[in-house]
Amino acid sequence: MNTFELLIFALLSAGLLALAQFLSKTWGTTGWLVGIVPVAIGWIWVLFGAVSGAIADFKHSVSSRPACRQGKCGSRDYVLVSSSPDKAVFRCRCGDLYVEKVNLFLRVLSDNSEAQYMARDSSGNWSRSDVLPN
Repeated sequence: MNTFELLIFALLSAGLLALAQFLSKTWGTTGWLVGIVPVAIGWIWVLFGAVSGAIADFKHSVSSRPACRQGKCGSRDYVLVSSSPDKAVFRCRCGDLYVEKVNLFLRVLSDNSEAQYMARDSSGNWSRSDVLPN
């Protein structure tokens, strides 16, 4: 849901609550229920979607790593060696070291230099490329 859709949803909710107040003058509690029940269900649905989306994004960012260069280790086979705000160093089961920076997964070579290994595209998938963004 984008900002415009959220604004429209909020305006519709306010309209339903205004209708409920108007109907409550003639129908009493039943009039309030006409407006409050759909508004409550709608907002619960919106909040559930926002929370489940945030959880899915968190799980993806925490557990999603590409397979190692030998293809033997999956995303859950990495052990965190060290971390800082801008990068994290991981070791796979094969013993190789990797550095994860924003949307890059770099391989640590024997001389402690970093070689580009994979990049995350806009859809969140890892892909190999000869020319990766820095």
